[in-house]
Formats: sequence, structure tokens, C-alpha cells
Amino acid sequence: MTTARSDLRARDVDRAVTAAALDRAYADGQLTFDEHRARSASARSARTVGDLHALVSDLQSDVPLPEPETPRRARRPRRRWPLIAAVVAVVALGSWLLLGRDEDPAPSSALVAAAPAPDLPPDVAPIVARPFVFDTAAGLAEFRDRWIERFGSPGIYSMYIDLGDGRASVTRPVEAGRQQQVNVMGGFDPSSSTSEPSDSERTLDWTTLNVDALAGHLAGAPTSLGRPDGVVDTVNLRNFGTPEIRLDVVDARGEGVGTVVVDPAGAVVAVLPD
Repeated sequence: MTTARSDLRARDVDRAVTAAALDRAYADGQLTFDEHRARSASARSARTVGDLHALVSDLQSDVPLPEPETPRRARRPRRRWPLIAAVVAVVALGSWLLLGRDEDPAPSSALVAAAPAPDLPPDVAPIVARPFVFDTAAGLAEFRDRWIERFGSPGIYSMYIDLGDGRASVTRPVEAGRQQQVNVMGGFDPSSSTSEPSDSERTLDWTTLNVDALAGHLAGAPTSLGRPDGVVDTVNLRNFGTPEIRLDVVDARGEGVGTVVVDPAGAVVAVLPD
């Protein structure tokens, strides 16, 4: 039995899963805006699995977090040189017998060069996913269309978009009344587990979202808050009976300056300066 360790180096996928857990905690009110930003920044720079666990240890989370495990010892590849040497010897002997004993056999170096090379894996072309664009009407429409093509339904529970990091987290309904979280960064990465949605949470139809109006608010929310120098940092779409989209705005230093709340049709519900 291996001993759990928290000093193992964190992978990018570990950081992404932890960031998704922090997004979820912020969306359901466990973290304030500033707490979420600070912990997300720490997750991006975390070196070990223990660092990541420390960021979420006080949170209620249904996101499967990376488990600190002792890595398996890599198996050493078997050496092929004894086999190659045996083949070379047989070929040399055969050449000597065929050519006659009075003639010198071919140099061993030439025989080694002529020997077949060890098997190598075939070249595999890398798969490059087309990145998503979350801050334009065309980009949001493509995001929606690729989602529906991938999962076959526009129904979702929630959507969280981090414009600064260029990633998103979407929760969708699955069988038996459960929900599944899908991390989005250049592609879709569904969680291997599902969870129970809260009693107050409702699904919504993604196609009812006015992407043109939302893109306009992404550009105009800072001015609505009287901070034209700011930018929308995160977008949080939830439905607790009445669907709403919260656009969180930060200044040039990354500090929160307020939130603009709109409905799926694009009407402004509230302007909330910090």
C-alpha cells in the first residue's frame, strides 16, 4: 500500500479541477469575489497537490479534486542490444561461410548499421482544439452551438466564465435528476462524477440567451458602474427561479469595482457598485 503524499508536483489538470471547484464555491456563495480571485490566482501558481488541497479544504464541493498519490516507479525498457548483437554475429558468420574463409568478413560496424532499427511508435499528429472566444457575440454563439453539438441539448444549470483565464465551467442535467460539471478550455472536459443539484436550482435553455445583448454588456458594464477603465472579469449565469447573469467588473489592478446584473434577454436588472 502506498503512502499518500501532498508534496507531489501538481499537473495542469489538477490546477484546472481546483479552479473549477473555486468557481463553483463562488457561484453558490461560499466565497466572496475577492476571496475567489485570490484563491484562483494561487491555484494557477500552485506547485504541489497539497497547495491545491489547502485552497479548497474549507469548502463544500462536489467537484472531484486531485488525490495525492505516490507515483508508480517507471518500468525500465528492456534492452535490445543482446538480441541485436546475436543477429549481427549470425549475419557475420553466414557472410564468412558464403564468401569463403580467405576473404575478410564485412566490418562489424557496417553490419550494425545495416541491422534493422528497434521498433519506434508511429508519428502521431497532435490534436489542437479550436479555442473558445467568450467576449463577442459570434464567440458566444459558437460556444453555444459547439456545446449543443457535443451534448445534444441546450439545457444547463449554470455557467461560469473566467474571461481573464479564457476558461469556463458549465453544469448540465444528466440522468436520474443529477448534474455534471464540464470544464471548458479549448475543448470540453466532463467530470467523471455527478452530483445532486440544490433544491432551489433550476435548469434554463441556453438558446434563450441573447448573445448580442450579452456581448454589449460585456463591453459596457464598466461604464455602467462609472468605471470606464475597468473590464468584466467573470460572468456567472444561474437560475434560482429567475435566471440572471452577473457580470463582475475589476479595475486595472484586478480589484473588484462592482457587478452588473442582466437577464437572459439582455435587460439590466441591477447595477451594484462595490
